[in-house]
Amino acid sequence: MVFGFFESRWSFEQIPDLTGKVAIVTGGNSGLGYITCLELARKNAKVYMASRNKTKAEESIAKIKEELKKQHTKSKSKSKSKCKSKSKSESESEIETEDTEPKEPFIEFLEFDLSKIASGKSTAEEFLKKESRLDMLINNAGIMATPYELSADGIELQACNGTGHYGLTIPLLDILKKTDKEEGSQVRIVNLSSLAHMTAASKPDFSSLEALNQPYSSTWTRYGNSKLSNILFNSELQRRLEDTNIHCLAVHPGVVDTDLSRGLEESYPLIKPLLGLKSIFRGTLLLSPEQGAITQLYAATSPEITEKKLKGKYLAPYAKVQTPSKLAQDLDHSLSLQFWTLCESIYTSKT
Repeated sequence: MVFGFFESRWSFEQIPDLTGKVAIVTGGNSGLGYITCLELARKNAKVYMASRNKTKAEESIAKIKEELKKQHTKSKSKSKSKCKSKSKSESESEIETEDTEPKEPFIEFLEFDLSKIASGKSTAEEFLKKESRLDMLINNAGIMATPYELSADGIELQACNGTGHYGLTIPLLDILKKTDKEEGSQVRIVNLSSLAHMTAASKPDFSSLEALNQPYSSTWTRYGNSKLSNILFNSELQRRLEDTNIHCLAVHPGVVDTDLSRGLEESYPLIKPLLGLKSIFRGTLLLSPEQGAITQLYAATSPEITEKKLKGKYLAPYAKVQTPSKLAQDLDHSLSLQFWTLCESIYTSKT
């Protein structure tokens, strides 16, 4: 599907200045998460990159800082060129201003392992030692199409897309609510889902850990169930935060060329040669990480979210409200409550 390829769309340039705002982005060292961290830092937010691998995260942080430094240098060079056509006094004043070194962007690593529900609590506790506010929680990390395997907690790996982010979000709710009460705040919780939620089982069962693990389901059904659970979690979370101005949004980023395809190679080795052709379809059938990050950054930063009262909505490329599957709509709230109750039980037993 070509998502609005010929339409005008919301862009990174529309992200407002985020000075004084604080964000956590899970899975921020690559793909959509990396672009999200980059663009938030570009707009002066304090960014915490929550990832499992410290070495890779620190490499990504250094790369972001270098890119933003180059941007400043390039901008300064352009400004000096413009000054040549102005009076001497005007030029000297502007050059002096531009020569001031910008404050280094704040991006810091937080250890977070999506596959361990207790890791979320540890990550939250570490964050709370450092900050007194949280404006944006972007639950971006994901596991896709992996062969059947249980985590250390005994949870099917792809199901951790839902349980892992529950484990991080719950201990951060108090600081999110506190920030929400501060004047001028627009607190957002963004939960990455996928169009693949439509591949979930026709009658998903989240009543127990055994039911969640579904050892006899296909890789894609299990992935679909996990992406369905992201939407259900988002809906139940929004209901529980109804008396606040916190906006929770579920996001389908598009079909994006990211490292998540590693799981496909493990599950279906024969398709590896086809994955090498991905670059041919970038920008049309297959989005780049930059294109894919548009919708989640819109959800996290755009004033339109509040203006249009988009609490609990499902967004898809590019930054458009869409209707998810009938299962995901969960009109009687039974599935979302069932998933929430299961996560609550696992969280209590593991933390």
